Amino acid sequence: MKKLLSFVVILSLFLSFASPAAQAGTTIAKIDYITAGEFVTSLLMGAKVKPDKPLDYWGKAAKLGLIPAEVKKDKPLTRAQASYIVWKLINAVPELKDKNIPIEVRRVPPTEAFMRGICFFGGPLSSQEIDIRGYDLLDFIQGYQLLVMEYKYADGTTQIKYVWDRYKGVSLAPGTYKYIDDPFRRILDEFKKKYPDKIVYAPRPWQKGWMFTIDPMRDGDLHYTLCLTTYKDCVSKIDEIRAQKGYPLSRRDFALIAFRYHLNHQETFKGYFGKYNIKEHPYFNMYLEDYLVNYPRKYPTDHTRFAYYCKDYSKIPQLYREAMLRLADLGIITPEQSALYISVYYFNPAKMLTRADAVQMIARVFDKNKRDVLDEVRVKMYRYWIPQNEVGTGRFVSYDSQTKKFESIFNADQLSAGVTTTQKQITIRIEEPVSLGLAKTMFKNYPNEYYIWLLLCQQTQAGFCYSSSLRCGNVITETLMYDEAGKTGIVEWDKNKAINYIPVAYRDEFKKDVSTYTAKYLRSKQMWFVKQYGDVYIYYNCWLSDEYVDFVIYPSKPQINGMTLQIAKPNPKYKQ
Repeated sequence: MKKLLSFVVILSLFLSFASPAAQAGTTIAKIDYITAGEFVTSLLMGAKVKPDKPLDYWGKAAKLGLIPAEVKKDKPLTRAQASYIVWKLINAVPELKDKNIPIEVRRVPPTEAFMRGICFFGGPLSSQEIDIRGYDLLDFIQGYQLLVMEYKYADGTTQIKYVWDRYKGVSLAPGTYKYIDDPFRRILDEFKKKYPDKIVYAPRPWQKGWMFTIDPMRDGDLHYTLCLTTYKDCVSKIDEIRAQKGYPLSRRDFALIAFRYHLNHQETFKGYFGKYNIKEHPYFNMYLEDYLVNYPRKYPTDHTRFAYYCKDYSKIPQLYREAMLRLADLGIITPEQSALYISVYYFNPAKMLTRADAVQMIARVFDKNKRDVLDEVRVKMYRYWIPQNEVGTGRFVSYDSQTKKFESIFNADQLSAGVTTTQKQITIRIEEPVSLGLAKTMFKNYPNEYYIWLLLCQQTQAGFCYSSSLRCGNVITETLMYDEAGKTGIVEWDKNKAINYIPVAYRDEFKKDVSTYTAKYLRSKQMWFVKQYGDVYIYYNCWLSDEYVDFVIYPSKPQINGMTLQIAKPNPKYKQ
């Protein structure tokens, strides 16, 4: 690490002293571009690629096939050209290739993730008998839009990312459904119609080396399963059986379901609000689970997704397209957000590379901690799971926002709501352009807070709202997914934080609006005031206090009866 930091410092000094402005000692501020030769030299030095002739890094780069024909050594280069050179280098240097290009990428089914001790998506059962409250079936079908992506690399490392990418064709736009859960019920009905012979009880098989099982009767026996459902009185007996026969552990709710299914032939169980048939639940039907996990998605889950995010993708010369997509996926380059819309981004492929750009880009090649993937956030978890081979499947630990410590420790069998991970810090990718912009702003506003990913169906002023959400702390605020669902917005009390959600071109007008539309003014006019700033809507809620307004930020037109809607005008100096 020290060597890497030293290289970055040396790189900065090298590029600074190579600058004509620095050599001339001028104090006049001007944009200073790097030449292709300087960029290649710095890049190859960082990769420890030795030239065939002393200091002839350009010749070495040409020999490795890194240099496009149109790029000249003593001329500046564009972002697209620099991206091409970097991507070619990553492929040419085994150490860089092994660390950056995965040899395997797969979607891990949530039941497998539980059995391997990676994460848990939530309980499937509500039962007073074991004092637990689980999710409904359609909550899970909606929740499976969050993919558990596993990346394996040749250097032996593995990375887990949690990727929100909704099912293709699913929309929660007002007027497109009769009941809020219709889109997810349709997907279940699709499966039942396509595969009537797959409506069966078939929990995913336990594999040797995995920590837990979904069905302890199948992978154990009746007595063992009965002990798991009442483990407070049978802890020593369970441990004795496990030691003798090597059975895997399970949660109490899974054990209770398995016991009743196998012994009593019970097929109907209670979720949160309603009941479901166990043969139609992804936890207990691996064919349905695989169908959901592999269901077509709105966006690609690989590097090509950036072609959909970035408005100027078609302007990238064909030769450089893959390189820019690949480097965006790695976070070595980061597309720039539009000043007019938080959901629109630009590669700006023809933009010339400055020395500052070069320092940042090269540093990101060699230090993953400096990278910034456009649609990803790395957050600290409000609670985490410690899986253990002991009764109760371990513990889960929750952050106490009052004491600001992790000191609330519970039996892991009590975990029932939300995605709980074993990692204390996770990477979440949000493939939902407006919600992405809101979530990243929320994270910037509250960088030191802890976060929870929830699957939920909640009551709002406009009726039930189905979504998954990234919640900041103990309900400081939260971003719901689905760009088109204007039922629930982010609540922000601080105008200095609220402004960060607004596209840059509209922020001057927002500052004026805050002074004009005070709580006193809005109350006197009896106004339910909403203003559109680009692709963001803000409801000025004055009804909680006569002294201040709280700002409710929506990704689409909110569903508020009797609202007064105005549309802001952008500052004309911003063109994209």
